[in-house]
Parts: sequence; structure tokens; C-alpha cells
Amino acid sequence: RVLVPLTPGESPRHTWELGLALAHANAGELITAVIIPDATEQQIIRARKAIETAAAHSSDHANIRGLIVVDANYEKGLHDFVEAAKIDLVLANGDGLIRQNFNAIPCAAAITRGDRTPAPGNHDTPPIHRLLVPTAGGPNTIHALGFLLPLTPKVEITLLYVALSHLGSHEETLGHARLRQVLNQLDAVERIQTKLVSADSVADAIVAEAKEGYDLVIIGATRESSLDHVLFGNIPQAIIQRCHTPVLITREPQQRFGGLLDQLHWWFRSIIPRMELSERTETYMRIRRNSRAASYFFVLIALATLIAALGLIVNSAAVVIGAMLVAPLMSPIVGTGLAIVLGDTRFLRMALGSVLQGVLLAVVLGAIAGLLHLNEPLTPELMARTQPSLLDLAIALFSGLAGAYALSRSNAAGALPGVAIAAALVPPLATVGISLTGGHWQEAAGASLLFFTNFVAISSATALTFLLLGFRPTPTQKERRSVQIRSVRVALIMLGLVSLLLIGFTYRLAQQANERADVHRVIINSVAEVTQAEVVDSATDLRIEGDLLNNSEPLLLDITARSTRTIPHAEVVALQDQISGALQREVRLTFTVIRVTELDPVQPPTQTPTPLPGVTPSATPTATMLPTATATQTAVPSTDTPTVLPTMTETAVFTPTPTETPTITPTPLPTAVINSLFGLNLRATP
Repeated sequence: RVLVPLTPGESPRHTWELGLALAHANAGELITAVIIPDATEQQIIRARKAIETAAAHSSDHANIRGLIVVDANYEKGLHDFVEAAKIDLVLANGDGLIRQNFNAIPCAAAITRGDRTPAPGNHDTPPIHRLLVPTAGGPNTIHALGFLLPLTPKVEITLLYVALSHLGSHEETLGHARLRQVLNQLDAVERIQTKLVSADSVADAIVAEAKEGYDLVIIGATRESSLDHVLFGNIPQAIIQRCHTPVLITREPQQRFGGLLDQLHWWFRSIIPRMELSERTETYMRIRRNSRAASYFFVLIALATLIAALGLIVNSAAVVIGAMLVAPLMSPIVGTGLAIVLGDTRFLRMALGSVLQGVLLAVVLGAIAGLLHLNEPLTPELMARTQPSLLDLAIALFSGLAGAYALSRSNAAGALPGVAIAAALVPPLATVGISLTGGHWQEAAGASLLFFTNFVAISSATALTFLLLGFRPTPTQKERRSVQIRSVRVALIMLGLVSLLLIGFTYRLAQQANERADVHRVIINSVAEVTQAEVVDSATDLRIEGDLLNNSEPLLLDITARSTRTIPHAEVVALQDQISGALQREVRLTFTVIRVTELDPVQPPTQTPTPLPGVTPSATPTATMLPTATATQTAVPSTDTPTVLPTMTETAVFTPTPTETPTITPTPLPTAVINSLFGLNLRATP
């Protein structure tokens, strides 16, 4: 929609003619509006007369609408009307009676300065046949050429670059490069003529060229200054004062954070050059062909799913990577992003249908493969696909950017295998099937979320890449532009929804990781304190089963520890009680002890003799000698019969002493002192 605001008492002339031509060429609508401060009869009559006068200056009155807007504030009324009527371009007369602040207009704006005098006897504005567009490659000029391009071939457009002569041949080389760049961005190599002139002054060169029979000179507003500054100063002011040809100053639509977005846009343009029209056509045909669900597509999906399922079951990362290389799901997902950018409804339905059919086939085959893994715990490779996080979203976004760029550039096709591995589309689908067969509903939901995250992120990232590479509907394809806008909105909503879900998953995973770390710390400290044993590797020696965040359920602990001694059952019971008290929840413990011997290579162990097997003697009594009395001779009367005097009493006292090693102790023979005829004799008894 093109809006030409009018003021009672003035004639729009070339502004009206250009607006009518643009609306007709772009299959749009020309709207003329007169903004009046109040709805008095006099104001309404003047407004109607201005609309009738404008229509009378045109030879074609088709598809024209005249409106009267009542608003005491002219700028506010114009701004509100532009937003309410969804105007694409405002064409205004800069020589009008009311000075307007066109920087506040959200849509694209074009302001005319100067006047074209109609031929004698002709009160209509002559039609536009030739346009001169001086450019230095700025965004405002490129945007203006975008809506002027449909005027060709009825209207001749010449793109002019002025090279300052004092800068030498390098400036001319730069000028030719700028002209080629502009034409490539617009796909208008054969529809717009180019011209390069060398002069001492840019304004002088433009004025001189405008005398060559051009009907209108179109200049883009500079990015460094406001539109008002461009309108009434610098080069445009010099051209308006000296040129008899009307001048049109254009500005692209205003955007929030416009300066930052413009800088970001041009920075991307410098990194990712825009593709030629022939290259874009070839890329479109190749991606569309590969997005079709043909027989080879289903065969490769089936093989990739079976390979991935078996690799997940046997916990082999290498096999899973091989399945990623075989899977063809990347092509229709990239095709979805391209269809969004182009607004191609038919292409979009075909790509989404291929993705849906591939997903269903992969899940079914994964469920069949899950029959081989019934009543078995999920392997680490399977569990890795059931807990998506924000990192998975970032990986998918960058994978989509790389995949779209690699598919668009023939010299970057070698990166496709790496992109397929990073995308990881089939393993989550196989995990969904295996989990459903085994009754692991929560794990199946997590794997489904992972695939949905990859799909949304990759398709959104590919759409952005294709947009930067130059894929978009033409200005005349209104329906496709509408489809593009709706599709982009849906993609952004889905991306936001996925991000919210992943934020919740990431938060829960962080809680589980912290709780698991606390449980490990409590177990390791308790084992060392109660049993003096050691848990060497918490990753392999500790197995925890149960919901870490639900204290009402018992926690199953399987602990393997190393110890130099035998640990009694009482200590294991005490260990379980201490862990349960520290965690404040019920714990069921299985404690495995591995006996170890500690050796120090610096200090050798002390040698300890080991007794040979044999009979172990029991404890025997050991005789202990008491003091013995000494014989003493006593005088007695002489008798015939010898009498034995008591001289000594032999008493043996035995004190049993248990010993482990028998000791041979000599036992003295008992003796006696005999009083005989021959005197005292010492002899053994008896």
C-alpha cells in the first residue's frame, strides 16, 4: 500500500504519478489521505476538493482510495493512520505547506523536492519513463530500488556511481564493485543499467547526468543523519537548487534498535556474501529434490534407525555416530527452513510431511529393536538422549547454521558429515522407541523433547542463514510474503516454547547434580569414618538408584570399598544408619568390601616368622627347687643302735606355668643324708 498524504490547496503532481505507478506495478493500492484538525463542513469540503484535484492529474484512476482523517495533531494522526492501515510506503511532497517530521513514520518514506512543469496545454503530470539513482551502496538506496524494480522494463532505471577524480583509478575500481554488489543483492543484473562517471564534485556530476532526459532523480538518505537533515542540506540541497529535475529522497522503514540492527545486518553481509541468482536457483532445486520422501529416503531412515538402536543397546558411541552419517532427515528439515523464508506453502507442506513420515518410521523401528532389550536397564548411551538441556538447543542452532551454509555452497559440502553428527537426529528417535517398549515413559518424553528441540532449532537457524544468503519472496509476491511472516512467527513461538521447557529441564538436572554430589560426599565421609575403608572412584564404586529429589522414597545404595581388614556386620549397620541420618531419608545399603594390602615402595614391610604346621604342646608344670636344709652334727650318748637323726625334709612344690613354647628344665635327683657306723653318708634315694 502506497500512501500519498495531501494538504488542501496543493497539487501533488509527480508525487501522485509515482505513487500510482508503484501501486500498479507492485499489484498494490494507492491511498490518498487528507488530515484535517476538525470535522467542520468547510474543512471537509476542502479535503474532498484536494482528493479530486489529485485524481484529476492522473490518467489512470484505477484502484485509488481517498480518505479524510480528523486529528488535531497532524504528525500523530499520520503516524496512527500508517500503522492502522498497514502502509508500506509514504510518498509526500517536501515542498508542501505543512512541514512534517517524517522520521516518526514507521514505514518506508520518500519525499519529493522540486517540480516538473507540465507541457503547454497539458494539465496532467507527464508519465515517468527514466529514473536516475545515484548510489554509494547504502541500504536506503537498495531499499528504494527494491520497490522501484517492478517498474521495469516500462521505466528505465540507471544506477549511477560518481568516482572522485583525485582518488585515482582505485576509486573507479571500487565504484564498479559497488554497482555489481547492488545489482546482485536485487537480482537485477539485466533489468537495471549502470553508469560510472569520474568528476571533481559528486553534486556536479549528478546534476550534469540528470540533464540527459531523466524524469526523476532518486537519492537514498544517508545513515549518519536524520531525514530532515538529508532533505535540506548537503548534496541533496545542492542538487535541488541546481537541478530542474525533481528529486526523491528515500528512507527504509524505521525499526526499534534500528542502528544496532543495521550494523548487525551489514556485518553479516560482510561475512556471508549474498549468493548470485543462478546459485540460489540451483540450491533451491537441490534442497527441494532432497526434501521429497522418496523410496531411498525410507530405506536410509530404516537402516540408520536400526544401526542407531543397536548401538544404543550395546552402549557403543562409534556405532551411534555411524547411524548419524546414514540418516537423511537433515535434508527435509533444512528444506523446511528454506520454505519458511520463501513463503512457499507447497514446499513447506512437502518438507514437513517428509519429516513426519521419517519420524514415525524411526520410532516404530526403534520400538521393534527395543524387544531385544526388554527387562534391562537403560545404557548410558540411551540415558544421554533422555535429558536435554539448553546446551542441546545451542548445538542444534549452530548445526542448522552450518548445515544450511554447507548445502548452499558447493565448496563447503565437505562439512556435511560433521553437521550430520552434530545434529544427532535419529538416535533420539530410536531412544523413544526403545524406551516405549521397555515402559520407560519419562525417558521417552525426554528423548522426544530432544528431537523436537533439534527440529525447531535447525529449521529456524537454516531460515536465518538462507535469508542472509539472499533467499526471499519478490516484492510482487504478496501472498508469499504473508506466508513468510506467519511462518516466522510460528517458528519464533515454537523456539520460545522449547526454550522454556529446556530451562525447566536444565534446572531439574542442576538440582539432581547438586543432590548427587551431596550424596557422594556423605557416603565417602561416612565410609571412611565408620569402617576406615576407602571409596576409590565414586563414578564406578557408587551406584545410586531412586529419585534424588523425592525424600519419601527409599534410596538404594550399592557401595564398593577397599579395606585392609575384615569389616564386621555391625559396622555396616552403623554405616547405613549414619548415611540415613545425614541424608534424612530411608537408605537401603549394599556394601561390598575388597580386601587389599598396602605396600610402601620406600619402606619395606617387617619380616614376621610364620610357624610351620605341627603339634602344639600343652602347658606343663615346672618344678621349682626350694631352699634345702644343711646337716648339723649333734653330740648324743653312745648307743649300740645307730639312730638316724632328722636332718632334712625333701618337699617338692609344683607351680604350673602355661607356656606356648616347651622349655626343658633339668630336675635334680633326690638325695638323703644317712648316719651310719662309719659316719655321715650322702646317697641317692632310695
